[in-house]
Amino acid sequence: MIITVDSEIELRALTPKENEVVYKAIDENRGHLRKWLSWVDYMTNSADYIEIIQMWQNAIDEGSGMQLGIFYRGSFVGMCGYNEIFSMSQRGQIGYWIVKEAEGKGIVSRSVETLIQYGFEVFDLNRIEIICGVFNYRSRALPESLGFVKEGVMKEYEYLYDHFHDCIMYRQLKAEYEDWKSLL
Repeated sequence: MIITVDSEIELRALTPKENEVVYKAIDENRGHLRKWLSWVDYMTNSADYIEIIQMWQNAIDEGSGMQLGIFYRGSFVGMCGYNEIFSMSQRGQIGYWIVKEAEGKGIVSRSVETLIQYGFEVFDLNRIEIICGVFNYRSRALPESLGFVKEGVMKEYEYLYDHFHDCIMYRQLKAEYEDWKSLL
């Protein structure tokens, strides 16, 4: 699976042989990623990713998820995709992360915008969700800039190493997306 975002960005399914690339990006960005991602400390070597990448591929094959690597100018810089797809309720949930040095270039924003269009047009979703930590202002700026609606705060929604933290649920319905796109 490959989705071309633009001339600089490609989203694509990873193969288990790319486990070293994923691990290296995470290992070099642990301090940056750990603040908001609960799994970073548990990934201690590249072999951990062989099985995970295979699980991501199985989810794509089953239509229950779509985790894709973000390649910026040919280099792996993060992940973006549907953490979960609930085809019966026509709902999907997008997640994303990017290495520190690739921040501020609009890479995640352009990638997520493409995934939203893909979700509504290809997967025929009616609702797309993005969940962000209440104090993760950088992550929250993305759904807010893409016309998502803040649906509510979920108290103590996620456990991060030594504490629970609150998260915000953002959503965009297909009709809202079409209205938002017509304004551009």
